[in-house]
Amino acid sequence: MKSVKSLSRAAGPLAAVLVALLGGCAPAHPAQSPRASSLPPPPPALAALVHAGKVRMLTRFPTAVPGLTGYVVRFESDREVVYGSHGYLFTGELISPQSVDLNGVYRQQYAPVNDAAVIRRLERAGDLIAEGPPHAPLLYGIIDPNCSFCYHFYHMAEPLIAAGRLRVRWVLVGFLEPTSEARAAAILAAANPAAALSLDEDRFDLAREHGGIAPARRIPPAIAKVLKIHLDAMSDAGGNGTPTILYRSRSGAWRTQVGLPSQRWLDAYARR
Repeated sequence: MKSVKSLSRAAGPLAAVLVALLGGCAPAHPAQSPRASSLPPPPPALAALVHAGKVRMLTRFPTAVPGLTGYVVRFESDREVVYGSHGYLFTGELISPQSVDLNGVYRQQYAPVNDAAVIRRLERAGDLIAEGPPHAPLLYGIIDPNCSFCYHFYHMAEPLIAAGRLRVRWVLVGFLEPTSEARAAAILAAANPAAALSLDEDRFDLAREHGGIAPARRIPPAIAKVLKIHLDAMSDAGGNGTPTILYRSRSGAWRTQVGLPSQRWLDAYARR
């Protein structure tokens, strides 16, 4: 997963721990622990940021890891999940032994967002690249044209789309590299955006992590506005990097998955 930004980058020298890259997205079952009121106080670094008004702590909760407390914090317009243990503050991804993205699980459990409202905003903004038949299971894939994980996700999804088993609305954002916004603009401004996206992914340079389409020389203001709406929507959905996927749960509610899913999960979703 490619992160849009981290709390440590903007709020000071926080310790960062990257546990692993996202694998599958099967449901997690965090262990039951004491009530939040009996949890230890936040680590000094987090408490100092809260006291200084740089972040707002929304809630704290027990995690599946013994001795590790989770905190949902808001920084500017982003919500992030961070962790504390014995006075230390940890930021980054927390992945279970079963390759479950626990950050996403905890964000949904302790600070859920209205993903349906996010989707309505994306649809109003427009410039979504729609692929797949109308009867197939639908998901929204938020991708950056310079994201290697998005490249893998795109090529995982394309055979399912071609077989009529999956419907995707690709949502372009541009933040990873200096050329990301211009490449995203080139795709959206093309006469055939779906073909332009295919070109970007088919000619993707994995060694340099650069998309295959030439960046636009000029970004039209209307497209720059759309790209900002897309990026804000990704953040509001709980996405802190790409790909961010909005999908329907079996109950029919929209949910957010951050990071590259497994092929097994994607195949199972396409069989619904």
